[in-house]
Amino acid sequence: MNQLNLIIALFFIASIHAQDNRILIKGMVLSDSIPVENVHILNKNSKKGTISNEKGGFKIYVKENDILLFSDIQFYRVEKQISIQQLKSKTIIVDLLPKTNTLAEVELKVHDLSGDLNTDSKKFIIPEPKENSTALNFSIYDFSIPSLSVGKQIDPDRMPDPTNPNVPIGGDIIGLAAFILKPLTKEIKKIGKTKRNLKEIEKIYELNSKSAPEKIRNEFGDTFFIETLNISINQIDAFIIFCESKGIIDLYLKNKKIEMIDVFLKESKNFEIKE
Repeated sequence: MNQLNLIIALFFIASIHAQDNRILIKGMVLSDSIPVENVHILNKNSKKGTISNEKGGFKIYVKENDILLFSDIQFYRVEKQISIQQLKSKTIIVDLLPKTNTLAEVELKVHDLSGDLNTDSKKFIIPEPKENSTALNFSIYDFSIPSLSVGKQIDPDRMPDPTNPNVPIGGDIIGLAAFILKPLTKEIKKIGKTKRNLKEIEKIYELNSKSAPEKIRNEFGDTFFIETLNISINQIDAFIIFCESKGIIDLYLKNKKIEMIDVFLKESKNFEIKE
């Protein structure tokens, strides 16, 4: 009986020791760079769990090769295995993919069709235009006697009688061309407006790029750079500038926070501190 109690005690101590080997890490749950709240995080090895807060953050005890399960009714489940790098940085970032509702495929069946385009197209009847139709019919114009007066529009009095389309008349080619090319003129104006908009966007992008380093430091906070990246407080600005060559400004302006954190973690090992 004493031996059995000893074995149970040793097993209990061993289990406590195994749990003590785990360390507390911080994590963040995002979806398209937006923090996700109330995501359930379960350590499948230790059977311990937690929930992400309103900022997507959470804390959990882990050790190397532990598997964390992230689940939420609005997102696809994700499993992440803890690596030695994550243990060293005591940080894990997870990006969840939202579930999308898709409509079931709808099959449209048309009767009396053979599937041959040439054959089936003959079954469709194209209605003749009504007498009072306002659609342009160029066959009623006689362009052999053009009027070249620039700037003049088509005279309504010279329009043919729609009930007698065979009567030839003279056409005002310049006015007619202006009428036909009016949509094209609008498109050209749109192109010019688009170019002006692009220049404005470039100016805004340049201004945002200049203020980006300061905004990056404010948003991430000095604690992130000091505790997570081991960057001294008086070297934070220099480190952000150091990361600019890795596209950190562009990532910030595109709101790609996960990619930014990945760059920071890698470049913090290459950053040479100069006091």
